[in-house]
Amino acid sequence: MRGWWLRVHRWLALSVGLLLALIGLSGALLELKGPILRWEVGSQALDLAPVEHGALLDDAQWISAALGAYPQFQKVFGAAKPRQGFLESDNAIVFGALEDRPGIGIAMIDPYSAEPRAFFVFDDLWLAKLVALHRALLLPPPIGAVALFACGLVLLGSVGSGLYLWWPGRRSWWKAASLRPGSQGLRRLREWHNVAAAWLCLPLAVIAGSGAWLARPDWFFANPAAIKPLFSAAHGHLLLGLPGAALAFLCGLALPLLYLTGLLLWWRKRVRHVRPTVQGNCS
Repeated sequence: MRGWWLRVHRWLALSVGLLLALIGLSGALLELKGPILRWEVGSQALDLAPVEHGALLDDAQWISAALGAYPQFQKVFGAAKPRQGFLESDNAIVFGALEDRPGIGIAMIDPYSAEPRAFFVFDDLWLAKLVALHRALLLPPPIGAVALFACGLVLLGSVGSGLYLWWPGRRSWWKAASLRPGSQGLRRLREWHNVAAAWLCLPLAVIAGSGAWLARPDWFFANPAAIKPLFSAAHGHLLLGLPGAALAFLCGLALPLLYLTGLLLWWRKRVRHVRPTVQGNCS
């Protein structure tokens, strides 16, 4: 039985491991979307003007100000209040279609005075490329969503099979989830692989399951909008706020680590098995 699970674990990783590593790395970087956005568009777009502020204006006033200031808009889709959208900003966000090219235009509007603060095309940002990689593997959305759903299921299967292979049984759980003093080479590599997976298996499973659901929520519910925020929170910060976001960041970094260490373990074992065969044929 163990040999069968080992083959399942190995071929899940070899077939989809690189995609999972890219999804994990892009997800980890998206946990830092605030600093990345600030680096790309500048502080003025995100920070309030350093003046006294009155009452908060409404969406219609922000949209009117954006249309008046930025003729690049062909059509406005909507507006988001400060700190209430994917793009974190102290300013209000107005977004819509562009007049002369595909893409989403973003106008940053002072939420109190309706003063225009900045305009940029979201699709031109590196942040947008990260989002496209993480949400659809840079594929057309319908195809990418199905591929991402499949990757989520594969990650769940990989976590489950890896947990079965690692399970210490009657042995010390602490020793099984720790690096042994003095170990080196292939043994140390296997320990790094096992320890990282053992400590992060539960949050990885939550992230994988919620990510699969978010890829195709319409497959589970006719109207998934009501519970989508719950799954988004589970995927982004494990329903634990800032500590959960830090843990999700570690999980994202762990996926490339697990892929590379697993690939090296497989390759070293393969080379070891091939070498005696080659020597035997030569003799």
